[in-house]
Amino acid sequence: MTSWRLKMQLNEIMEELQKVLSEVPVHGRDLLIGSMTTTPHPLAKQVFEMFQNLNINDEELYAPLRALEREAVRELGSLLGCNGSCDGYITTGGSESNLAALYLAREHGFNTVYFSRTAHHSVTKAAHILGLRAVEVKDEGFKMSASSLRELCSSHGPGVVVVTVGTTSVGTIDPVEEISEVAEGCSSVVHVDAALGGLVAPFIYPQRRLGFQNSSVVSVTVDPHKLGLVPIPAGGLVVRDEEWFSPLKFEAAYYPAGYQVGLLGTRSAGPPLATWAMLKYMGVEGYSRQARELMKRTGDLVLGVKSIGFSVAAEPEVPVVCVSYDNDVEALRYLKSKGVYAYRCGIVSGLRFVIMPHVTDSAISRVLAALRELPPT
Repeated sequence: MTSWRLKMQLNEIMEELQKVLSEVPVHGRDLLIGSMTTTPHPLAKQVFEMFQNLNINDEELYAPLRALEREAVRELGSLLGCNGSCDGYITTGGSESNLAALYLAREHGFNTVYFSRTAHHSVTKAAHILGLRAVEVKDEGFKMSASSLRELCSSHGPGVVVVTVGTTSVGTIDPVEEISEVAEGCSSVVHVDAALGGLVAPFIYPQRRLGFQNSSVVSVTVDPHKLGLVPIPAGGLVVRDEEWFSPLKFEAAYYPAGYQVGLLGTRSAGPPLATWAMLKYMGVEGYSRQARELMKRTGDLVLGVKSIGFSVAAEPEVPVVCVSYDNDVEALRYLKSKGVYAYRCGIVSGLRFVIMPHVTDSAISRVLAALRELPPT
């Protein structure tokens, strides 16, 4: 690498960056099928660039932008039962959203976090950062056990229960309704991590109450930079109302408004406005159609995997497939040699495939062809 003290010519800078880019997988050129990232929509990229250098946390100077952000938050919340009174903000991603959600719970008096092993690792990380007591709840079939929660809550007392709509490792959905009832019965609140599933599950399972339809649910994570087709970084934290959200408003005396919102300081207006634009452009119909297409391809992958002698750790309820495989590290290396970039399942031995919008039918066929050359385990 060239020392920063030696000025480089523009062409040298770009050549160095192109060289680095050629050494890593990228969407469009390579088959990235393990990551929950995808190619952002051209409209979202355009809007992101228009507003990226404006600080949306300056609510007096950029009040119209914050108004659009809050509108986007309410529309995200409406997918999961928000009645229009929800508040929140666009974060850098699911990890910040979960951290902010647990911070809010702590500020409202809940110092215990109930989670299961299928929860995203950001949950235990947030509990550690915030000094909260983390209590692991048993799972049944990779879904949080309501009976285990009831037993633990009776002995450990009230807390915030984190349920997942679309688990990172195996693609399951926790029994949100049942867990919410147990939580209410032990004077607890619920945070729903729907970072991936929030833009799939409401369309595939419209009869389910996966969010604010449950009175104990106080906050939801939904990530626009996953299936919302918005550029990274764009997560979303939706909370039940302005009163629950109020601890995330911090004094900032030098700001014209005298305060700022969220865990960070300067916040680019690019992600919130790109989120607003994509929600308006896609609409419920567009995201519903996308969800159905992704779940069809997910089903095709599962059927294909089983037809060549493999099994899945769980039947996926969102576009995440965990193919059981004992030596997953070696398998990942082999797949990488074939240009297929998968991830490990994590909580069990296996290969994780995420069916994002860029994963086409031909990409599914390519994955299956590569898997055929692995010995079944």
